[in-house]
Amino acid sequence: MSETESECKSPKAKGVFSTIMADGDWLLLKGEYEKAVERFSTALTLKPEDKYCYVGRSKCHLKMGQYEKALRDAEASLQEDHCFFEGLYQKAEALYCLGEFEFALVFYHQGLKLRPQVHEFKLGIQKAQEAIENAVTVPAAIKQKLKAELQQKDTEMEKAKKPHTSKSQKKSKKYLGEFYEDRRYLESLLKDEDLGKGKTRNGEQLHDVIQGCLTFLDGCADFWNQQKPPRHPPKDPQRQRSKWGKMPICSSSKPANFTVKSM
Repeated sequence: MSETESECKSPKAKGVFSTIMADGDWLLLKGEYEKAVERFSTALTLKPEDKYCYVGRSKCHLKMGQYEKALRDAEASLQEDHCFFEGLYQKAEALYCLGEFEFALVFYHQGLKLRPQVHEFKLGIQKAQEAIENAVTVPAAIKQKLKAELQQKDTEMEKAKKPHTSKSQKKSKKYLGEFYEDRRYLESLLKDEDLGKGKTRNGEQLHDVIQGCLTFLDGCADFWNQQKPPRHPPKDPQRQRSKWGKMPICSSSKPANFTVKSM
């Protein structure tokens, strides 16, 4: 037996070790984990194979989020005694924190077989099983959410494709009356870029002529909007000329006739 081993087994060394271990446990309870780690590490220099000391230091590492170190200390506590239930629990906890839920579940079950009365193992089994189930179902939930979002976007796109009547269009339809179809026809012509590039016999750009007709109709709608009560435009061309001077109003409801005459 070496001199160091004999010193560690002496009554004095045992007393020192117990005192240091007690300090470590007390600091762990107080939440002073770094100081507790120092005390447990000091105790391990006196008894390098003490499994309770490794478990105490593993708990400190776990509290500080140092899961790899916690796992190493838990495994060290099981080197001499593979059935040491506190070491099994600590290993299961470290594996759970590392996201290794399946392995954690194995050690929770192993510990429960050894100590059925320990409630912590039952709780560990429950939370590990829930974590495994969530890990499997979360992607499915995400897919469902994405599917719902895509469906919503498709619905919005379909609504956007459907023709809708704005407030200005409703107003135009209300006050332009039979000329509203003429206005719609002119708008369709305005969208034809090739047609808009053409010119009249007088050299005017067709785009400008069509736009002028639309502006004129909008002006008529605004004028009729100001009348109290609002009414539809008169159908008599003579009455129209008396109200709006030389502005050419066509009483025909056919878009083609009105467009030709306006041009």
